[in-house]
Amino acid sequence: MPVLIFGLFGLHHGLELKLKETSEKSIKEEVLFNYKNRCYEIQSFSLSGKKRYINVRQIPNPGLYPSKKRVEFIPTVSLKKSNI
Repeated sequence: MPVLIFGLFGLHHGLELKLKETSEKSIKEEVLFNYKNRCYEIQSFSLSGKKRYINVRQIPNPGLYPSKKRVEFIPTVSLKKSNI
């Protein structure tokens, strides 16, 4: 499922990535995930309708959050950059 992810690498434009098939159940606010050697926290999301998006913020020191749940829901290949 393609989703626009805002906040990756500190950029405001959306990066469209394809999520894993079972990822919808893993996506929750305040969940951490790693992408290209950086750690992010999900701030908000909408996976319904035409415009699916996830807003994230980079966590500079993820070792300070050992009790937070971490998920893997993004494959390693990105689809395209959005013009939004």
